[in-house]
Amino acid sequence: MSMMFTISPKMIYEEISECAAASLVPLFTSAPGVGKSAAVWKFAKDFRLKMIDVRLSQCMPEDLNGFPMRVGNKATFTPFDMFPIEGDEIPEGYDGWCVFLDEATSATKPVQAAAYKLIYDKMIGSHKLHERVIIVAAGNRVGDKAVVNQMSTALQSRMIHYDVEVNLPDFLEHAIEADFDRRVTGFVSYLPLKLMDFKPDHNDKTFTCPRTLEFLSRLIKGKEITPQMAPRIAGTIGQGNAVEFMTFAEEYDRLPKFADIIADPIGTPVPPESSTKYATMSMLIGNSDEENLEHVLKYITKFSMEIQIIFSRGMATRFPRLTKEHEAFSAFLLKMTTYLT
Repeated sequence: MSMMFTISPKMIYEEISECAAASLVPLFTSAPGVGKSAAVWKFAKDFRLKMIDVRLSQCMPEDLNGFPMRVGNKATFTPFDMFPIEGDEIPEGYDGWCVFLDEATSATKPVQAAAYKLIYDKMIGSHKLHERVIIVAAGNRVGDKAVVNQMSTALQSRMIHYDVEVNLPDFLEHAIEADFDRRVTGFVSYLPLKLMDFKPDHNDKTFTCPRTLEFLSRLIKGKEITPQMAPRIAGTIGQGNAVEFMTFAEEYDRLPKFADIIADPIGTPVPPESSTKYATMSMLIGNSDEENLEHVLKYITKFSMEIQIIFSRGMATRFPRLTKEHEAFSAFLLKMTTYLT
């Protein structure tokens, strides 16, 4: 069930920045496969932070406290080399580190207790972390039947908590930037509920979510969908979803030819079936460019406003400079400003 105050995966980026500026640790929780980890990795890459991926579900307390070592007549806790401490040199090509505590909600009670000092005091045993380290945590939710342990109130109060929910516009923007197969983006545009078809009590072996949709794109990109691919697709997004996707993919064989649209955008008919309209829209996003866009715009205005909005967002993601430099596209966006906002 959605909470009143949620963020999208795209907003993770900004919230990490805000928490890092305040020397606080954010914890992002969601259903499986939403894209939390990918957002954290993107943040680290963009800010030139060396990623240190720590899976708390697989840790022991000494991983966070340090390993006991004898020095002379005393014992001390020596931190493992994966944690940068004061005095360590920043690796060449980086400006610091991001310690990513993934699977944080799956940590055992002893590991949770060991994490208190790391998260709140930025220390491993008696050693302070390097000043150029930020910490980010993520995990699954208790009600989603993932491997989750109840978090102690002491650990809860040491972090800033965010509930992450997916939404279609952000996913489509990411999918277009990442060059997903157009049949996948068209399928989700046509059936938005398939973006996150996750139910904690489901009996299928898998389900659709941003992660499995990306897997599907990688499996089918540049290939014709054939009946022999059914087990592969079902093993990626579930059997029921596979049937619906393969039916949708068949619509690509009935799409208007792109060359016909460019040659006669007014005269080329709009497909009557709703699924084919969405497939056509996805095809147009993939084939339009600065040279032919004016002709494509004349054709897309024959579609519903919903499809026009998805098309405009997709094109603005692919070619952001055209929003200001292409006269026809700028006018098209201005006409739909009310709907886009």
